[in-house]
Amino acid sequence: MAQLARVTYLNENKTQANVQPMALNYKDDSKRSLLINVPVGKTCQNFIGINSVVLVTFLDRSISNWDGTNKDFKLDSKRMHDLNDAVITEVLP
Repeated sequence: MAQLARVTYLNENKTQANVQPMALNYKDDSKRSLLINVPVGKTCQNFIGINSVVLVTFLDRSISNWDGTNKDFKLDSKRMHDLNDAVITEVLP
């Protein structure tokens, strides 16, 4: 699962961003909730900026216990494809 979003905040080292999903809610055209502190993929960090359009993907399993390293981590829930498990995987033109 993935969606397009616009970057509204970027931390100093460009490793986390807040993003606004661009697709409006179907019923009333209202904006969807911001996604907060979304990890930014390494290859995106050279290109991302405020107002960039990004592809946000949602991982199969919870990443709440992932510390950002290559170490294995324990799942904290059975949730799948959740907004809390978003990662920015691409910066679009």
